[in-house]
Amino acid sequence: MQFDHGGTVYSVTLGFDVANDRIGEVFTHGAKIGSAMDRILDDACVALSLLLQHGVEPAAFAASMGRLGNGSEPASIIGALADLLAWEDRS
Repeated sequence: MQFDHGGTVYSVTLGFDVANDRIGEVFTHGAKIGSAMDRILDDACVALSLLLQHGVEPAAFAASMGRLGNGSEPASIIGALADLLAWEDRS
């Protein structure tokens, strides 16, 4: 799937843990390959995937992410990914 955050389009792939019928991992691309943002996205996906694999509910870590002044828009791409995971988990 693709989504836009801050004017950049990101491609997201979700891996499912079929044994538990849950999302188990997330992969994201959209930054220039090899750039600092590309490496940050890789590390963020590892961290989010570990949270998922250790049973942390996506809504819980999404609620913990920073928000812009309006209180609803995620402050970073990591928060946007967390929101996406929480939304997909409800589906």
